[in-house]
Amino acid sequence: MGAWLPNFLRVFVAVGVSFYVGAKRLLSMLTHGWRFLLIAFFAIGISGRSNEVIDYRDFAIDTYYPKPNEIRLAEERARKFWAKNAGRYGSNPVYLAVETSKLFESEIVQDLWPKLINSKTTTTFFAGSPGNRHNEVDLKGIMIFDTRTGHFAGDRGFISVDTPQRGGVARFGNYIARFIGTGRWR
Repeated sequence: MGAWLPNFLRVFVAVGVSFYVGAKRLLSMLTHGWRFLLIAFFAIGISGRSNEVIDYRDFAIDTYYPKPNEIRLAEERARKFWAKNAGRYGSNPVYLAVETSKLFESEIVQDLWPKLINSKTTTTFFAGSPGNRHNEVDLKGIMIFDTRTGHFAGDRGFISVDTPQRGGVARFGNYIARFIGTGRWR
């Protein structure tokens, strides 16, 4: 019953030794310059590869200009979030997408329906069951926080219906940003 462990270890050591001998033989056949390149490419290949998926669909259906108080409060939440989570996420991407406020359809001056229909990210609104139709759109105001400066990238925000999951990286207008919701989590 316990004989599998010694056998496994013997095979593991044999494979490791074979790999070492083969790698050493390969390196000895290469000139110094080629050796350096091979080791550099191998190191780059195994170094900090990110498994993070970026959603390149544009989550912004329109732009808007939030009130100064909304900007101030959201910027404060984004700074606190980044101070707490910078080590967890690192510096890429450099932008955070922060939910600043809820918006009403009446705040969208024109062409809301064409914007909803032409967007690739409004599925929650259109996916409502046929017997449970609602006419109100859940519009969220999103602003882009620059982690390098500690301020928003501008005074303009984006309007979004669907959002990526919190912590996910997605596109909002011309920005690739990590969506942190309101910034009050974790």
